[in-house]
Amino acid sequence: MSAYIHPRFVTLGLISCALLSISCTNIKAHLMARAITNGLYSIESYEAQVTERGLLRRQPGVAVVKTILYERPWKVRAEVMAPAEHAGELFVSDGSTMSIWWPRSGIGLRIRGLDQPSRSEVARTLYRGCSWIVSHYDLDHEGSGVVGGREVDLWNCEPLDQEPFVRPYQAWMDAGTSVPLKLRIQDAPGHDWYAMEFDTIEFGVPVPPGAFRFEFPAEALVFDCDLAGPAVTLTEAEELVPFPILQPAKLPAGHELRKVVLGGDLEAAPIVALLMPQGASWLSLSEMRNTGPASVPEIGIPVRIGDHDGVLNFAFGFTIVSWSVDNTALTLIGNLPFPEMLAIAAEVGSAARPPSK
Repeated sequence: MSAYIHPRFVTLGLISCALLSISCTNIKAHLMARAITNGLYSIESYEAQVTERGLLRRQPGVAVVKTILYERPWKVRAEVMAPAEHAGELFVSDGSTMSIWWPRSGIGLRIRGLDQPSRSEVARTLYRGCSWIVSHYDLDHEGSGVVGGREVDLWNCEPLDQEPFVRPYQAWMDAGTSVPLKLRIQDAPGHDWYAMEFDTIEFGVPVPPGAFRFEFPAEALVFDCDLAGPAVTLTEAEELVPFPILQPAKLPAGHELRKVVLGGDLEAAPIVALLMPQGASWLSLSEMRNTGPASVPEIGIPVRIGDHDGVLNFAFGFTIVSWSVDNTALTLIGNLPFPEMLAIAAEVGSAARPPSK
């Protein structure tokens, strides 16, 4: 999940509710967002090892181990170390360029021209995510403990209603930064759908020069798109690429298609990016030719998207949904709550396109 709460802010929220007799939900969301924003901006850097389970379709119980290096603002490098057959898979961002590398398939995705949101925009986006959580979950503080050598607070989160992918989860939040150091999401009583835990984490580590630069191997098939490049119309893009361009039939309030960018090699690896952000609330849909099973990453939580199989990955506050529809391979990236992201994905190509700018 993308938003969490520290116990001292819950106490303040409950007192405020009693004294002011206004919306407790709004107060909780504001206090949660403030704690997360302050914690996020207090971190200069960290180095960590993380273990995730639920990411391998055929072996969901097998651990996927990653190393992570982070530097403020928004620079991150995450590399798969185990299992051996997936070692070297990489997610790296220097704040303006994001690169994802799948060495087994020889495919890479590079997205350039990312904007740096202001702190106020980040706070508004976090508030939106916190509002979603407190309106969908009952949150209970269940004690404290230690994860990755850090003191944490345990929160149990039970859905208020039955909605798709709104599932019970437990979050172990770092007491000093509000960073989630352990997470368990259940799809049945006693069964984890997804689990994540920081084995180690060290804050304030020195970051070597060039840590967030990455060049794809010469033989890689790279889908490269510059979001700051010139805009094209959907009609122009459709005439130049060998696959149907799809759009979601519905978008969250405030989001709309704001820009279409055409990139890559038009002969070998064309890519179209549909940009649908609202301030720092990011939403983009990248589309390329379906090259078969390699178009959908092997690592990711298996999800059903309409009539199609896909995978879901969490990456530092972002959700990445990957799937294919006939001849089009799709990657939806956003920092909305993951059930919302899956709902958007399910609407892609399902009905008439919304109006574009």
